[in-house]
Amino acid sequence: MPTFLKTLRSVLIFLPLFMILFSGESYAASAETEVGQNPSPKIAEEQSAHSPVARRLTVAQAVDIALRKNPDILAYKASWKSTKKLEVTALAPADPQIQYLFGAGEQGNGPNGQGLPYQSGNNWAITQSVLFPGKSEIGYQINKDNTETSYLAYRAQRVSLRNQTEMACYQLLLAQKALSLNLEMQNWLARVLDITRTKLSVGSAQILDVVNAKVQLSQAKLDQLTAEMSEMIARRQLNALLAYSPDTPIEIDSPEAPVAFSRPLPGLEVQALKNRPDLLSSETNLELNRHQLTLTKMGYLPDFQFEGSMGGESCYGFSGLNCYYAGLQVNVPIFAMMKQKPQVDSASDQVRSANFQYQWQVMQVRLNVDNSYSQVVLGYRQYEISDREIIPQTRLAFDLALTGYENQKNDFLYLISAIQAYKQARYAGYQNLIGYYQALSNLEAAVGESLPELNGGVVGAEGREEVK
Repeated sequence: MPTFLKTLRSVLIFLPLFMILFSGESYAASAETEVGQNPSPKIAEEQSAHSPVARRLTVAQAVDIALRKNPDILAYKASWKSTKKLEVTALAPADPQIQYLFGAGEQGNGPNGQGLPYQSGNNWAITQSVLFPGKSEIGYQINKDNTETSYLAYRAQRVSLRNQTEMACYQLLLAQKALSLNLEMQNWLARVLDITRTKLSVGSAQILDVVNAKVQLSQAKLDQLTAEMSEMIARRQLNALLAYSPDTPIEIDSPEAPVAFSRPLPGLEVQALKNRPDLLSSETNLELNRHQLTLTKMGYLPDFQFEGSMGGESCYGFSGLNCYYAGLQVNVPIFAMMKQKPQVDSASDQVRSANFQYQWQVMQVRLNVDNSYSQVVLGYRQYEISDREIIPQTRLAFDLALTGYENQKNDFLYLISAIQAYKQARYAGYQNLIGYYQALSNLEAAVGESLPELNGGVVGAEGREEVK
């Protein structure tokens, strides 16, 4: 009888604890039977119940939308167009100055001290300033250089916007992958929790294992909040680049498994020297300074002013006459040592400065291409090792750990460690995949030309997408 009372007392003591551990909704009912599949229908329904249908785009489609609709790129385009319209103004001559005068009065002394009337007259005069031959043509070249600089700034912005949009797409994909893996993790942990409860009911597990399983599941829910926030921020950033409203639902198709990048580095360097808008802009700036130096040197040459007049007032006081005259004025640079020479010296220094800047830019472009190319090679190697070795090995370890835990051959902590390792390996593998395409995007920006590996086999210089 005392033994029976002791047993009853033990049951009464542990009964509330068992009720707490087994209370609440069972996640196993909503979890997928196969470990590693998509999130359960219940969790997926919770994610999409209040979300409108998302727009599905490829990375290339997102780039195309950004290049057509982004306000910043449209501003650069409008600035280039407005500058182009000013080119011919340098060839226009100065506006003539037309003058009209009317005159009347007295001259001499008449009878009784009165002056004799002076016959009234009209006078017309015209003055036309003319630059020395060749100055207008140099001014026209300077205007064309300014237009080219504006156009290359527009092209450079297109390259930058393409890179920013691709990066934003890849960042959104990473955030969505993190959220997807988190939901899978919750399903796995829910299954582990149910297995642990079953083992506890038959005395092959400890209560502490059930508590730890609940803690792990709660931690996964907490991580889900962070993943959702990261996904929202990445989506809003992409929507801003696409000129969409911030909360527009959008989905980006994941890139395909890559193949090894096979284009040689020397060829990419040559393409960069031909296509990089910032390098071409530096070269144009050098030409602009040379044209400005030529125009400054032409300051030694005189400009002209033609004058013509007709009418009575041009007859220098002789009434009743109708006179005509024409004349030419020429400015003489007698103060050239004080004005033109310092200007020429300054313009020469500007040419040397622009030349050094261009040489430095060439070095920077080569360095940028070389570093970006190395990142592409490294990114593919990292993806290859992760996809072929690390992910399969961690998956095998996870399957063995789960089977061993069900068959009481390893403990709870070993199983949790295997689950975490497999999840981290999958996310790292996807990071390596995205990192490879991010490296390709940076290489594309370094070359200044769209690469077929990122654009469905189509290659073309960025500037040629928008013809002059």
